[in-house]
Amino acid sequence: MRAVETENSIESFEIFPWDKNFETGIALIDEQHQKLVQILNHLAVHLANRSSKKILNEVFDELFDYADYHFKAEEEVWRKYLLNDESFNSHEKTHKSFISHVIDLRGREGREDYDQIMQDTVGFLTHWLAYHILDNDKRMAKVILAIENGKSVTQAKQSAHEEMSGSMQLLIETVLKMYDSLSSRTMDLMREKTLRKQAEQALLENEEKWRFVFESNHEEVWDWDIQKSNETHHSVENTLVHIIDRELVQDFSSSRIHPDDIALVKHHLQLHLDGKTPFFTSKHRLLHKDGSWTWVLSRGKVVSRNEQGLALRMVGTHSDITERELASIIFRASSQGMMISDKDNRIISVNPAFTEITGYPPAEVIGKDPKFLASERNSKELYRKMWDEINEIGHWQAELWNRNRSGKEFYSYLSINTVLDDQNQIDHYIGLLSDITDKKINEDLVLRHANYDVLTNLPNRRMFFTLLDTEIKRTRRRQAQFGLFFIDLDHFKEVNDSLSHEIGDRLLIDATRRMQNCIRESDAIARIGGDEFAMIISELGYTSRLDSIAQNIIDELSKPFKIDVNQIYISASIGITIYPDDGEEASSLLKNADQAMYRAKKSGRSRFSYFTSEMQAASIKRQFLLGDLRNALSSNQFELVYQPVIDLSNGSVGKAEALLRWKHPERGMILPAEFISLAEESGLIIDIGNWVFDEVMRQLVEWSDRTCEGFQISINKSPLQFRNRIAHQQWLQQLKKLQLHGSSVVVEITENLLMENESSVHEQLLVFRDHNIEVALDDFGTGYSSLSYLKDFHIDFIKIDQSFVRNLEEDSQEMILCEAMIAMAHKLGIKVIAEGVETESQMQLLKHSGCDYAQGYFYSKPVSAGEFERYLPDAEG
Repeated sequence: MRAVETENSIESFEIFPWDKNFETGIALIDEQHQKLVQILNHLAVHLANRSSKKILNEVFDELFDYADYHFKAEEEVWRKYLLNDESFNSHEKTHKSFISHVIDLRGREGREDYDQIMQDTVGFLTHWLAYHILDNDKRMAKVILAIENGKSVTQAKQSAHEEMSGSMQLLIETVLKMYDSLSSRTMDLMREKTLRKQAEQALLENEEKWRFVFESNHEEVWDWDIQKSNETHHSVENTLVHIIDRELVQDFSSSRIHPDDIALVKHHLQLHLDGKTPFFTSKHRLLHKDGSWTWVLSRGKVVSRNEQGLALRMVGTHSDITERELASIIFRASSQGMMISDKDNRIISVNPAFTEITGYPPAEVIGKDPKFLASERNSKELYRKMWDEINEIGHWQAELWNRNRSGKEFYSYLSINTVLDDQNQIDHYIGLLSDITDKKINEDLVLRHANYDVLTNLPNRRMFFTLLDTEIKRTRRRQAQFGLFFIDLDHFKEVNDSLSHEIGDRLLIDATRRMQNCIRESDAIARIGGDEFAMIISELGYTSRLDSIAQNIIDELSKPFKIDVNQIYISASIGITIYPDDGEEASSLLKNADQAMYRAKKSGRSRFSYFTSEMQAASIKRQFLLGDLRNALSSNQFELVYQPVIDLSNGSVGKAEALLRWKHPERGMILPAEFISLAEESGLIIDIGNWVFDEVMRQLVEWSDRTCEGFQISINKSPLQFRNRIAHQQWLQQLKKLQLHGSSVVVEITENLLMENESSVHEQLLVFRDHNIEVALDDFGTGYSSLSYLKDFHIDFIKIDQSFVRNLEEDSQEMILCEAMIAMAHKLGIKVIAEGVETESQMQLLKHSGCDYAQGYFYSKPVSAGEFERYLPDAEG
């Protein structure tokens, strides 16, 4: 076995020296055999020199790939002469068995020591390759050469057998035993030599480190002549003289060592001076001239004693370990899990928080790859990207699933940073881990309720517009079509009113299931109102397909629903519009489908209708209503009703909400839902809003002698009213004129107003605050933006939407959400009003959760001013 020195100073050797006896006489085969032997020797060199796992794997992969290439080339030579011969088939099997055995060896990785696996692999390769070349390949080569010299296959095989038998076989076995023995001994010797060299190198590096320490300013060296009480040192900042004299004195008043540390320093020093400890070591705090405290590590040793054993001379060092000590404190006390791994990603340290989060004590993880934390929920692509970023830019962060010691998965935030040494090589990795499972669950819950209907689990109106916009963009790129359905359940209101809301809810769930079964997974369905649904029928090949889908939905919904003892019949009216034929914007498409649905409903229900240009005429009717609306104010057709708002702490009526009604001379009482949008579109909302404010002010003055202190009336304001600054100034003047305090009014706004993010809105809300007018955020919890805007705007109340209150039960998701909203609001100093309270149970649950106020039919429906007075105390009271 020959040893040589490579150019890069890694000592090399040949575990498998090539010899002429290995030549087969076929140039191609011999050339490839030499290449295989060369790669094998290269692998052995790296194994002996304890190269990294990465290098060993690269060389092994090169050997494996070349072996596979060689086997195919070799088989091509044998096949030319021995295609159907048993000897060829047998030889081919030896190649396959080699591949299989090597794969089995590599399969042990992760279960056994990697170094031992590689040693076993090199040993197997050396023995197998030597035998394969000396016996199998030589034998086959002799057959081929004999055939080329004119012999038949049988004759050639017989001739080769005779040449490879007897003394030749004995020689082969002897050579193999010699190679096995020498290769093993050579490997052991070279590994031992490498370990010795590495130890010597480590010792040399250690010596250089100490030399660097003592020659640099990182260590302060001191030399204490105890007899003379004289100390020489590099810096007067770090001196022991302040606490030491010949008798280890007594006066420490001038010492710069922290008072809490002096006694311990003195104790350790005395022990060493008395010869009871081999070294003096003390970690203590030291006061610098600038008044700051730093941590110092003092180490020393008595180097001279007299005949009586008294210490005469002592030398040592001071080290400023402030950064290290602070880092240690942070490492130990941090609530964030920390792990430090070496350059091969083997854990070398973890902090207590890591153990708290994962359940793994340090003893179980030191030396391991952190992949034991990995969850199968994460894709391989995530980990590939992780290492790509770490290797390219030195850091990575993400939220991902991990698994703790008990096998339970937790959602975590993980960041990994690479730390380089002085040569800009990877020294170690630092990982920071946080368990954010609860935060993730809460976020998902809030987001789901913001984007999905709680009852049916379908996308809600907000989410539907996102889906619709996405479908428009996708279909536009493909220059295709899609259909949009607007579905209204016929007779649902009657069922809801006559049989109860619970039966109505269950009916909606069953109806949803039936509709979902009528469409493909690639289509989408959403609940956009109480009994209104919308569908996107994507990838529309031909429009006539919409007919069969719509009719199928109608047929399915027309079948009886069996809920408890009730057999319920409903139907559906469906409006259909087509993109891009009928429109190219989401809002116009939905409006078209809505108009088409009303056409179907007016045509007798339980049918579908396509949007047509004639439907535009229907919008003209709205103009008639708008005309009536313009005269309503001057004709005194508006009136206000008031709904009490109950203080849950004492049951008193502390507030009221003013609600607008339109008493139409022909159509009777019209609710705001029917005319507010018209008022906003026409701009009439400004005058109507001013009338509402004036009427509320008049009512406050009238009730001033009968209301308790702090009584408030809340007024709903349209976003459009905030664009009219003059109106707000008039409100403030009116308050002053009537000598009413601003706190007697609460302005209710919706999150849509805040989403506009206009500076004028923010400014006017500040004006309200400056005049003690409080602001309530209506319909809270129904949109994803509410949480983020609470901190930006001065909100005094949030009103929990009745959709959360309606199904309020103990331990329900609605209960969890209500409790979360109440707790969050109170943390921000905001009070909470629950809307739509209809039962004693709902009231008690809200009261128990800390809700401040409640309103709803449980207490009273909206009533006229005269009827409301019965909730007010008598003037004398």
